[in-house]
Amino acid sequence: MLNTYTVIMLGQRGSGKTVYLSSLYKKLSTQGDLGFFLEVDSAEKRKKLKNIYTQLALEEKWPKGTQVQDLSEWTFTCKVQTPELPIYSACQFIYFDYAGGLLTDELGEDDENIDSELEDKINNADALVALLDGQRICELIRGQKSGLRWSINDLPNILTIMQKTDKPIHFVISKWDIVKDYYTLEEIRDRLFQIEEFKNLVKLRTQQKTPMRLIPVSSVGMGFAELQFDGSMKKTGNLPTPYQVEMPLACILPDMIKKTLEELIKKKEQEKQENISVKPNLSVWERLTVFFGSTVKGVIETVTDLLPRKYRFATDILESFIDFIDDNIEKPIEQKFKEAERREEELKTKKQESIKAVENEETALKHVVNCFLAIANQLEKNYPNSTLKL
Repeated sequence: MLNTYTVIMLGQRGSGKTVYLSSLYKKLSTQGDLGFFLEVDSAEKRKKLKNIYTQLALEEKWPKGTQVQDLSEWTFTCKVQTPELPIYSACQFIYFDYAGGLLTDELGEDDENIDSELEDKINNADALVALLDGQRICELIRGQKSGLRWSINDLPNILTIMQKTDKPIHFVISKWDIVKDYYTLEEIRDRLFQIEEFKNLVKLRTQQKTPMRLIPVSSVGMGFAELQFDGSMKKTGNLPTPYQVEMPLACILPDMIKKTLEELIKKKEQEKQENISVKPNLSVWERLTVFFGSTVKGVIETVTDLLPRKYRFATDILESFIDFIDDNIEKPIEQKFKEAERREEELKTKKQESIKAVENEETALKHVVNCFLAIANQLEKNYPNSTLKL
């Protein structure tokens, strides 16, 4: 049985959640350099995503947003096609895409059940992805009223929902194609930190060692649309070329493993608080060896038995996760960039080797994990400021 992970997509009206999912599927519907592909769970949903993308690419109007009564559920299966062409499944991700109005508008009596269902899904999710409208963030930095309204109404409503969970959080900056010409990711991060609710959430999650990221994404890519003086987006006639839409997907598993390991370490620290004094700022491996074994093999064997079932990977997969996590602890930006460069060739070699070894679901999962780590490493290299912490 495939491991299945649940992801909640949050975002205000117009942030582009459904368009993002259609672009994600378009980019990963066939296997390319990323090393795997996605399959949707039904022909009807596959057709719907393709229709959304077709409208996005070819029609003058932009696709309509998700309606309040439409609680869309999308199951994507990660699959690998070997050089000999057989295809094997690796794992599944279930995305829940909720209408932005559920988070930002007042609900009527008929919508209360939907709101309750949303909270239940969030409580049981493995990770949360929040799409933050890049256009509104630009307007916020410029001091425009629409951006200020977003910062005091839409964003806090999303953050209020997010504080109810301790799971990894990815803030995805949408519409990066229009943002990048004006502001860097660091400038956006610094402006978001000026919002009290955002700063408080990041500060608390940093203390809890819960992974948080700020990921720039464009569902349409560069040169597809141009921002008009009235704030609307006009299509240029170019075809879309989705940018970094795969990044949030690839970061889910590494961040979930990090969060789960931190919980195990914290529990051991509490149990042995009187007997063991752990020095601050130790790496993940160092802290694991304090409590779970003196060798890598010992740590892996002990920790594996303590992990929830869906996080119990083969020993070499878990070791790869911890190696990657260990390289992403508190370090200067320049050092993180250099280490990401160093890991790039190493992960590329691992991908080339693991694709040749795929012969069942377990080996397919090993290969997909190598692909995820290579993608996440690219994010660290291109945007070393993407990790959120205070």
